[in-house]
Amino acid sequence: MRRLWLTLLLVLCSPAWSQTVVVSVEPLAKVLRSLYGDSVTVTTLLQANQNPHQLALSPRQALAVQQADLMVWLGAGVEAPLAPLVARRKGPSVALLALESVRRRHGGHDHDHDEHASHDATIDPHLWLSVDNMVLLAAAVGQRFPAGLKPGQPQQWQQAAKAQLQAEREKLAPLAQVPWLSYHQPWGYLSESLALAEPLVVSEQLDAGPGSRRFVTLAGQVRDRQVRCAMQEPEARIGLLKRLCPDCYVQPQDPLGRNSAQLEYLPWLSELSAGFSQCLRAAKRG
Repeated sequence: MRRLWLTLLLVLCSPAWSQTVVVSVEPLAKVLRSLYGDSVTVTTLLQANQNPHQLALSPRQALAVQQADLMVWLGAGVEAPLAPLVARRKGPSVALLALESVRRRHGGHDHDHDEHASHDATIDPHLWLSVDNMVLLAAAVGQRFPAGLKPGQPQQWQQAAKAQLQAEREKLAPLAQVPWLSYHQPWGYLSESLALAEPLVVSEQLDAGPGSRRFVTLAGQVRDRQVRCAMQEPEARIGLLKRLCPDCYVQPQDPLGRNSAQLEYLPWLSELSAGFSQCLRAAKRG
C-alpha cells in the first residue's frame, strides 16, 4: 500500500515535462527543443512525407492541435489550413507572423512588417530560415509559455544564435559573390542572413518546370554567369537540374530539415551553412 501511495504521489507531483508543445514545421521544433530540453514534449505537426505546399491534415493531427498545451505556428498568412483549428483552441498559441518586427520577404523583394495582412499570400513562407525571426520567436514563446524553460532561456539561446550567425557569415564571406542555382527559391531568408548572392531560380513553383523557351534562356544564363553550384531541395527535379547545369556541383539540402540528424536549430544552421560552403567552394574551384 505504501508503494502505491508513493507512486500516486510521484504522478501527482510530476513537473511540466508532461506538457506538450505542438509546432507546425520541424525547424520551429528545433528552436523549442533548445529552449525546453526534456521538460516538455515537442511534437512536429508536418510529417516528412507531407507536402508543406499542399498541406492536408489528418484527424489525428487536428486533434493534436486542439490538445496541445501550446501551439506554435507560422500564421494564417502562410498556413491557411491550420487557421480554423488554431482559432478553435482554448489554450495559448504563438504565430510567428503576428510578432512585431518579424522579417518578411515578398516575391524575392523586401517589405517591412507594416504590410497589410491582405498581402500575406505573396509572403515567402520559409520564415524559419531567418535567424532574426527565430530570435523573435524564442522571446515570444518564452514569455507565453515560461513553464519548463531551461535556466537562462530564452536569453542564452538568443545570444548564441546571434553569435553563430555572425560566425557563419564571416566563414562564408569569401564566397559571397559566387553564383549559384536553385530549383525554386526557399533559401531567400537564409542567403540574406548569410550575405550570399541571390541565386538563379529555375522555377517559381515546385510543380511546374520551365518551358522550352525558358529552359534555353536559363541555360544561357548558367553559361554566361559561369554557375557551377546547384542547391537541390527534396522536391527539385534532379534530372532537370543536371541537364540545365551539367557542370554544377549539386548539393542536396532540405529547407525544412526533415531528414537532418540535428534536432536543435543552431547545429542545423551550421549544417546548412556547411552545405552552402561546400557547394560554393566547389563552384569557385571550377
